[in-house]
Amino acid sequence: MVSILIRTLIIYFLLTFTLRIMGKRQLGELDVGDLVSTLLMSELAAIPIDDPDIPLLNAVVPILFILSIEIIASTLKNKSEKLKHVLDGGNVFIIYKGRLSQKALRDTRISVNELMASARAQGIGDLSEIEYAILEQNGGLSVLEKNKSNMAHAVVIDGTVIEQTVKRLGLNDKWLNFALKKDGKRLEDVFLMTVDDSGEVRTVKKEREDKL
Repeated sequence: MVSILIRTLIIYFLLTFTLRIMGKRQLGELDVGDLVSTLLMSELAAIPIDDPDIPLLNAVVPILFILSIEIIASTLKNKSEKLKHVLDGGNVFIIYKGRLSQKALRDTRISVNELMASARAQGIGDLSEIEYAILEQNGGLSVLEKNKSNMAHAVVIDGTVIEQTVKRLGLNDKWLNFALKKDGKRLEDVFLMTVDDSGEVRTVKKEREDKL
């Protein structure tokens, strides 16, 4: 019994440390990759606790390996928006500028009743009152009301143009180059550029590494 308690304590602190390093929040905020890693680690952690004859390292080593993979994958995803989209998927607009996309509902396997329930949970009683309904990467549904929202759309993240957003907004490279020139910035120097529904552009310049 003492051995099991000690193993449980070690695994507890190891998982706590690992999840803190991974920067995880509550379960509902995890994307697919994060959720898979968390589930795998919980299963691995249970093995040496259930069977005292199994060496503790049989859980410790795989958990640290998963942690390493998660850190490397997160770093790569932060450097490449395309890779992030491939691994995590992108946001899906269920309602875009007041228009309900039946195709998006089918593709995401969300029923109209589920959409209406989510809207009511956020204080909106009618779908016609919604300007944007977005299925986020973590599975949550964000809803913005008409006449109460001026949504900012990210068109550049970490020096990479988000082609899908640019195309959806009806913009092009000429517009992007003009916006960058007007703001006096080069594409590679931009950490974040957004354009809202009113057409206002905002940019955040990349910080120098020595200032981090």
